[in-house]
Amino acid sequence: MRVKNGRQFLVVTFLSITAVFIAGWSLSGKNILQWSTPQPIKNRFSFIRYDLNEMEIYAPESAFLPLFNKLERLISDGEGDISILHIGGSHVQGGFLTDRLRENFQSFIPGLTPERGFVFPYKMAGTNCPSSIKATWTGKWTGCRNSVSTHACNWGMSGISALCSDTIAEFSIEALRTDSSYYRSNMVRVYYESIGEYSIEADSALSVKEILNFEEEGYIEFHFNSSYESFKFRIRQEDQRYAGTFYLQGFYFGNDSPGIVYNAIGVNGAGTYSYLKCGLFGPQMKTIAPDLVFFGIGVNDANVPESDFNPSLYEARYDSLVSLIKVSNPNAALVFITNNDTYYQRRFPNPNALKVQETMQRLAEKHNAAVYDLFAIMGGLGSIDDWRDASLAAKDRIHLSRNGYELQADLMFEAFRNAFGDYLSSKHSP
Repeated sequence: MRVKNGRQFLVVTFLSITAVFIAGWSLSGKNILQWSTPQPIKNRFSFIRYDLNEMEIYAPESAFLPLFNKLERLISDGEGDISILHIGGSHVQGGFLTDRLRENFQSFIPGLTPERGFVFPYKMAGTNCPSSIKATWTGKWTGCRNSVSTHACNWGMSGISALCSDTIAEFSIEALRTDSSYYRSNMVRVYYESIGEYSIEADSALSVKEILNFEEEGYIEFHFNSSYESFKFRIRQEDQRYAGTFYLQGFYFGNDSPGIVYNAIGVNGAGTYSYLKCGLFGPQMKTIAPDLVFFGIGVNDANVPESDFNPSLYEARYDSLVSLIKVSNPNAALVFITNNDTYYQRRFPNPNALKVQETMQRLAEKHNAAVYDLFAIMGGLGSIDDWRDASLAAKDRIHLSRNGYELQADLMFEAFRNAFGDYLSSKHSP
């Protein structure tokens, strides 16, 4: 334990863990788990502060202890599930970071077939889409994003919608793992809103067991008699005398298997202010009810002249987002990810990253949450140049490359895994 700003918080670094995972836990006298000590990520890049790769958890007993208890039960008993939400901007929409993190977290319990969780078919909205999400459609669809000042929609929690004004249109959706195998699901939740009355029908090739409509909350659930890899739906405007518009806001792929569900919500250019414009954010978030939330919103908030960035306003907006999340699950454990180092207008390192770093420390203390200080781990102000020279960042010095995002995912997971390992070591030590 260390003391910071008069408060205790738990810091776990991968260099200090020697025998984190305890092999040989037993249930009913049977050995149900064999884990070996994890090997730290090799120090391949001299400019990365591997010694800082840690989670700073304020008041761990408040939210992280219940989370770790739940994770231990899931691993040891093979029962239950854990819902994770990762919300951000283009770093999340692109998929490299979150697809790798999803794979890492699901590796906690190999052999299970967890739910895929939330999916948005970004190509239907005319923007870039992770390769793990495939969609085809008929009809004319356009996009509406919460990050575009000229766009106006009643967005759901995804912050992005695909719009169609045709009287009849179809779309199919499927989700893949990083090894190109398909997630199979027997429940699909369709998040939507419409102007004019639209019906949503599952394709006749799908054996429907039950349909539950939650129109006021902005979604409909299709329960199927079998599990499928691909799902096709048709929308139909019931009264064609009046112009109508259907707003597709995303999907949730579910099944009856226990495991870890990693939900990713991201919109290019989105800031904290963007998600506060989403009128159905709260009602739809209740369907996910995350146990663990990674907040990665801040690069776009801070992409302004230094004199224009208002840390107090930024903090207040985050407070509002936290409140919306807490309505869906008051016990959610929160992790604030500081901004990666960036350049402002490609001219010079953006000093607002330091203000974001300080703000997230305050937010973590206030909400008994955690901070993952990506900015410091990268190497601090100006370090994006080193990442770019090592092919870990893009030329714009804002985004990372695929290799960079996957390295970030591995570092983040290692920090979380070691925090969980510290909990196990403490609980099961003699």
